[in-house]
Formats: sequence, structure tokens, C-alpha cells
Amino acid sequence: MAGPVSKTILIVDDEPSVREVLIGYFEHQYGPRGYTVEAAADGAQGLASARRRRPALILLDIDMPGMNGVEALRGFRALDPKIPVIMVTGNTNTRVAGEVIKDGAYSYLPKPFKFQYLDHLVATVLGPAA
Repeated sequence: MAGPVSKTILIVDDEPSVREVLIGYFEHQYGPRGYTVEAAADGAQGLASARRRRPALILLDIDMPGMNGVEALRGFRALDPKIPVIMVTGNTNTRVAGEVIKDGAYSYLPKPFKFQYLDHLVATVLGPAA
């Protein structure tokens, strides 16, 4: 049983540059509203982080070494099916996107991402940025 939802946004991506961009974005947009940002380099780290503090939102890369995003998504669903998970993918194959939605992802964000689209997706989960 996961603990109460914290005002944490969890970013799970194996690319340091992607993590840095997303951390900067969320700290700027949602930090003033009291959200903290945590990052993990792979699915296993992400699951460990979510067990410690249940995030309000997870951004999860699909293509990662070790535990990939699809496997991690199943782990997050088992931990708490209510956590909104936005899958992030450089894979242009729409079949993969359909599969993760079927597996319980809230939505997916293609890379390279457009911040306007990211703003819209996140606002539907957390409410608009201040």
C-alpha cells in the first residue's frame, strides 16, 4: 500500500540531458506551487522512488536499458493504479503508444517534445502552472 500522494513529480529517463531539461521545466513551472522534482535513471530506480514517496505525476521514458518503461509502467500500476503516468518516447511507432495507453498510461509524449503540448498534458493532471 503506497503512502499518501506527495507533491512530487518523478522523471524516469536514462538520458541525463532529457532529465535535466524536464527537471528545469518542472522546477520553474511547478516549483512555485510547492512541487518537488525527483529523477531516476531507470525503471527500477523510479519504482524505488515511488515506493518512498508516491508522486503526483510520473514522466516515464519507454526505451531504457534494464527495466524498460513498459515494465516500469506495470510496476507503477501495481504500486498504485491511480498515479498518472505520461510515457515519453522517441519511438515514432504508434503501436507502442497504443500499448502503453492500454497498459494504463495516462498519455504519451513524443520526443523531441513540444513544451506547449507538455504544458497541456501536465495541466490536465496537476492543473495549470502558476
